[in-house]
This record gives sequence, C-alpha cells and structure tokens, in this order.
Amino acid sequence: MQLRNIVACSLVVFSLVVISPLLTGADNEQVIQQVSANGQRNLRPFAVKNKWEIQWDSKGTLLTITVFDADGEIIGIAATQQGAGKGSSYQAKGGNYYLQVNGTGEWTVTVVQLP
Repeated sequence: MQLRNIVACSLVVFSLVVISPLLTGADNEQVIQQVSANGQRNLRPFAVKNKWEIQWDSKGTLLTITVFDADGEIIGIAATQQGAGKGSSYQAKGGNYYLQVNGTGEWTVTVVQLP
C-alpha cells in the first residue's frame, strides 16, 4: 500500500515538472517556440490555432520580426522596435508559420498560444 502511494505521488510530481514549463502563468498560455540569439535568423516553422501572440525581449538597438506563411509568403511585420525593450504582437488567425527575426544585439522571441 505504501509503495502504491509513493508511486502515485511520484507520478504527480513528475507530471507537474514535465508539463509546467510548457504553460505560462497567464491563463494557461502555451509556449509554442522560444528562441534566443542575435543577428538575423529564420526560425523553425510552427503550427498555431486562432489567437496567438509573438513576444520579444531585445537588448540591442533594433529588432524587426516578420511573419511568413508555410509557403514563404509575407503575412506581415509583427514588430519594428528601436532600442532595447520588451513587446508583443497579437495574431488572430491560426495556421502554419515561421518568423524571420532581424536584430542587433541579443534577443529572445517567444510564440505563445493563447487560451
């Protein structure tokens, strides 16, 4: 009986540790992709449902984020920021996309599925 309780508790703790990093604190937002780098990068393609967001944190003097569909067509410019700082851009339509990030200095870009 004690072994069964230990196993059950271990599974609960393991589930919390493994699953929790995928969800942010704001109403169970799910992190789809997060990349930290510098310079220019085409990020890996990702799939999202309707209602998602691009979040960024830039340490450099300029950051531009362009959204492309799976066929390489430009959907739009999600961000053009001068100077260091954080920001976000809400995207209404789900689908298959990738991001092109151009920045000076260090930057982090996160794609989040909203609830």
